[in-house]
Amino acid sequence: MTTTSATSSSASTASTAATTSTASSTTSSASIGASILSSLNANGASIDTGSLITSLTAAQKSSTETPITTKQTANTAQISSVASIASDLSTFSSSLNTLISGGSLQTQPVSSDTSVMTVSAVAGAPVGALNQSVTVNAIAQAQSVKSAAYTSSQPFNTGTLTLTVGTGTPVSIAVNSSNNTLSGIAQSINAAGAGVSASVITGSDGTSTLVLKGATGAAQSFSLASSDDSTATQPDGGVSLSSLAYGGSATGGLTQTQAAQDASITVDGVTVSRASNSFSDVIPGVSMTLVKTGTINLSSTRPNDAITEAVNDFVSAYNQLLTEINTATAAATGSADAGPLRGNAAMRTLKTQLSQLTTMPLNATGSIRTLAELGVKTGNDGTLSVDSTALNTMLTQYPDDVESMFVTSQSSSSAKVLVTSTAGATTSGVFQVTGITPATGGGNASGSIGGVAMTASSWNLTAASGSGADGLKLQILSGSPTSATITINQGLGGALQAVLNSLTATDSSGKPVGALATLQASLATTKTNLADQLTKADAQVTVYHDRLVTQFTQMNTLVSGYKATSSYLTQQVDLWTKSDS
Repeated sequence: MTTTSATSSSASTASTAATTSTASSTTSSASIGASILSSLNANGASIDTGSLITSLTAAQKSSTETPITTKQTANTAQISSVASIASDLSTFSSSLNTLISGGSLQTQPVSSDTSVMTVSAVAGAPVGALNQSVTVNAIAQAQSVKSAAYTSSQPFNTGTLTLTVGTGTPVSIAVNSSNNTLSGIAQSINAAGAGVSASVITGSDGTSTLVLKGATGAAQSFSLASSDDSTATQPDGGVSLSSLAYGGSATGGLTQTQAAQDASITVDGVTVSRASNSFSDVIPGVSMTLVKTGTINLSSTRPNDAITEAVNDFVSAYNQLLTEINTATAAATGSADAGPLRGNAAMRTLKTQLSQLTTMPLNATGSIRTLAELGVKTGNDGTLSVDSTALNTMLTQYPDDVESMFVTSQSSSSAKVLVTSTAGATTSGVFQVTGITPATGGGNASGSIGGVAMTASSWNLTAASGSGADGLKLQILSGSPTSATITINQGLGGALQAVLNSLTATDSSGKPVGALATLQASLATTKTNLADQLTKADAQVTVYHDRLVTQFTQMNTLVSGYKATSSYLTQQVDLWTKSDS
């Protein structure tokens, strides 16, 4: 379909270009004809064969190559126009996604005291109205221990240190003559990768102290057991490894400077603990970072001004893109030629898909789900406008619905059923997946949406065409439930990106299948073919020129012979005439 439209568009453009070039071609032909007549010298003088060959060659070149160069001009204009529209569409989509991903169109949580807790919105998760009291009971800490002070060259006995973090597997660290100093032991502990970092700190008096530090959280507390090698000859002045032991039955070893501790907060009377100072799963859509103990009030601010600006910016960018498409596909008028993509099917497809953005559901649920309901109107000429009164009303009455129209997200009711499709690839909605079975014994997983079986490949499932969830891909893990609810919020950014992806799509072999991609490939092929045709035509003109040179050279030779004979006969006749007199 696209190739046909490209050909149609090329023919239309070529026809327009041909009309323009007809007068020029006629003038050129008249000029060449006059040159040929002049070369023939109708007054009877000798023929200027050099000029005649040049004129005849020019006439042949014009008639052979002008149609090709006319098509090349049209093809170049089409390629340039398609590239410009594709670039502007991509910029339009990426700019919108950048705006959305920046979080400025999302309700932002606010902490009453950032010295106690800082807060931010979780990307893709609605925040809603907040009014909570949060008390920070404890800050997460990492266990830290230190040794006594030693000289940097102090040797330690050889043997084994055993590091155990929480309930994990003990890790043995060999101490021998190559690493039996504080710095050598620190390097060996770090190399063990047990989750404890070691460093040697030099004090102002020049002595060195070994410091060990674990990860935050009570479960990350650690112990360090020691054992000198009783069978080895120990270094002179060596210190027993027991001086570096900590925890368990160890005595006289390392000294704890900070205990491992979990963070703890209380939200509206409910206490929650975590190993780190970051909480992003307590209050939906809110990420909290603890700074110190204390109490804060959590509120939120609506991004109404930012959403209003974003809607107006979207409409402006949309209209600019539509103007460019209309210019490229415009019909010829009395004062202007037709656009380079006049009648092109790919452009019609693009305009159709763009026009559907205003009526496409952008969120999974809600009282308002489309741009049209938000106050974006479509005029008779296809351009968009914003009804500011309707927009303000919707922002006031349905703030969460409006905000969700700018959020691209996808979720599953089960942690064993993962959504793996690209965000925004599936239209907004809530989809029930039933009959789920995981892949077992080398077979495939299974599942259905709306009674339509999903396509299976090992543990992956893809929604079949006609199920209403085109583009949805799932991964089924072992132990999955027999059914799951999938919620897709395509959002405006996802919807526009889906349009771009469909237009520029290629199949698994890289062959273009999208309307724009197919058109670009077709135009590129035409460009190559026209270049080949021009090369062949130029070669034919060269052959024609060489043939003329050969023919006229032969003619000049014959004419020279005729002239010599004529001169001889003239002389003889003159002699005969004189003799007779």
